[in-house]
Amino acid sequence: MPIFNSVRASNVSFAVGDLLTLPAARYDAILCRGVLNDWIDDDDREQAFVTFGRALRPQGVLILDVREWEASAERKAREPLFRKSVDTDRGKLTFTSVTTVDTDNRLLLLSERHTVIDAAHERSAEYQFAMRCWTRAELAARLMKGGFGRTTYLGAYDATVAAGETDRLVAVAQLC
Repeated sequence: MPIFNSVRASNVSFAVGDLLTLPAARYDAILCRGVLNDWIDDDDREQAFVTFGRALRPQGVLILDVREWEASAERKAREPLFRKSVDTDRGKLTFTSVTTVDTDNRLLLLSERHTVIDAAHERSAEYQFAMRCWTRAELAARLMKGGFGRTTYLGAYDATVAAGETDRLVAVAQLC
């Protein structure tokens, strides 16, 4: 059973903006992919959902994904190193990520390195950052505070993958 009625749109547009300052009642739907983990502060997390609720038109739909805490912490504790290389026009690109799990603060602490090697040079860039994962209960509470009602939870952007089967939590929620 769908959680919202299908709408046939003849004119679809996309906008990129600051999630905490979206204009009011402008959107029929919002897709928020993977950025909510970057907010560590409780006030910012809460404000994001209030802003989503205010930015959507009545009966609007929010589609989002976050890292689910327990599965992400378990996976990253078991597999802290990820490395992948691909050949590009500029040389061989290697991405390396090492994750430390901070269970006390529900954080993933990441150190990433991007290295390109061509015939004459090796260039690297390094980044360190933290991600705060979500629990389903926290996500549900934030959605409710933002004015969202019916919500479907999945483990991927695939209706056949149930919540809990992956370290991702996808939510499709309709504004009340």
